[in-house]
Amino acid sequence: MPMAKLATSAAETAVAGLRTSFRRAGQGAPLLLLHGWGGSSRLWHYTLRDLADRYTLIAPDLPGFGSSPPLSGRLSLERLADWVIAFADALGIERFAINGHSLCAAVAVHVAARYPDRVTRLVLTSFSTFRDERERRVVASIHHLMALWLALRRPWMLDVQPIMRLVGNRFFYRLPADHGILRETFADFLAMEQRTALETARGAGSPTITAAMAAVRAPSLVIACRHDQIMPPPGAPVAAARIPRCRLVWIEQCGHLPMLERPREYHAVLTEFLEESPA
Repeated sequence: MPMAKLATSAAETAVAGLRTSFRRAGQGAPLLLLHGWGGSSRLWHYTLRDLADRYTLIAPDLPGFGSSPPLSGRLSLERLADWVIAFADALGIERFAINGHSLCAAVAVHVAARYPDRVTRLVLTSFSTFRDERERRVVASIHHLMALWLALRRPWMLDVQPIMRLVGNRFFYRLPADHGILRETFADFLAMEQRTALETARGAGSPTITAAMAAVRAPSLVIACRHDQIMPPPGAPVAAARIPRCRLVWIEQCGHLPMLERPREYHAVLTEFLEESPA
């Protein structure tokens, strides 16, 4: 599936006094799209294209990712959740559905838990949790090691095919035929601001995630990928069970990035959930 030109508008707004870059497309009910650790709003390339006839799609570059500068001071999932609300306020969006990917699925959980009157529906993509304290420590250590790896990165790595493919094999079940997808994904991974990468990676093991999941009141969906090498698949049913009014849908033969690797199937699952009648 070749990369196509999008009918999106790239824009900027001020959030908490800082410039924030975001992409916007379509019209209809608002859906916020939060990229994961190491990503940017470009992660939602196909989503912005394919669902623009159904929703107002808004995908920010979170602070320290993509083209948005980092926040100062200590980062936490709660602080990033507050930042998402400030971003929505800056755009005049009162109520919205939210779809968070990977680490930012945990941010989306905190948004829904802390601001229940703002979130109409919650989607968690490539998200899992830990079943016990041992697993929590394992998940936290994996993300911390990935963040430390960034200390070795250099801009020239973007043009070294073996390195790009090595990293890509961790995120995709099958590497995309379109070289542009792989290059953009790797470029975003290399572009993370160092402190942001380290502090947000530590958030993957935050004990606040479990409490936030239990506090969610919006109808929720976990979209898990059977061959995800970043978020352990066995934790996906655990996450769905801990969130009230939540169900789980699996995408087979797919890695960590279903919106890029299996966009047609992913968007079908997403739209079916967003458009179903309230229970």
